[in-house]
Amino acid sequence: MKVIVCLFLLFYFISGEQANAAKVSEEKLVIKAGVAKGFQKGLHAKYLTYFADKLSVTLNISTMSFARRLHELKMGKLDLMVGLQRTKTRKDEFIYIFPAYETLRFRFYSLKENSDSFTEYKDLQGKDVGINRHAKYFSTFDLDKKIKKHSVSSLKQNIELLLHKRIDAFIHYEESTSPILEQLNLNDKVVKTRYQPQHEYPHYLVISSHSPLTHFQTRLEGIVKDAVKNGDLSHIRTEHYRQEK
Repeated sequence: MKVIVCLFLLFYFISGEQANAAKVSEEKLVIKAGVAKGFQKGLHAKYLTYFADKLSVTLNISTMSFARRLHELKMGKLDLMVGLQRTKTRKDEFIYIFPAYETLRFRFYSLKENSDSFTEYKDLQGKDVGINRHAKYFSTFDLDKKIKKHSVSSLKQNIELLLHKRIDAFIHYEESTSPILEQLNLNDKVVKTRYQPQHEYPHYLVISSHSPLTHFQTRLEGIVKDAVKNGDLSHIRTEHYRQEK
């Protein structure tokens, strides 16, 4: 009887220690991510924080260029990244979490009285167009030297420049711009131009194939599906641009 009791107590303490060890191990799991310099509190940082919170892990965010982030992710020095599009050259380098957590569309905006002045792409040439600093849009536009591009740090700055007629138009994601124009009661003043690029950009959460997050792939897929269904990330995007100065 004493032997049975001793074995029971031994099993109890070992099981308890294993459970505590597993708990401590999970609490100590630290994942690494990167964002562009100056964007430690930017939208991507907020998305990364959201995913880390859902996984109950600790997140360390460093600042580095986009090219370096891709390299560090490939080498396993970063665990995850947001804002990636799935390209032919990139699709096998990382683990993509499906579905896309958001699909965005670039749109051109102008004052309402000028919206009919832009009926085709070439109407942008020779015009002053506001863009966001560090942003990439689509190659035809990005490489076009005939468009006078004015770089600013926020969507609201582009809206203000347009209202003061210092630019003729600006380009930004429709999913960010529409709620801000509504919030500012500018829907009747600032509108989409007649010409619009026909591009959609699915953005994915990706993880390094060398990361411990590979064991969380199924869980991450569920988190993304729920976030899309519940509109969590759309809410984060809208609030981010509302608070932007």
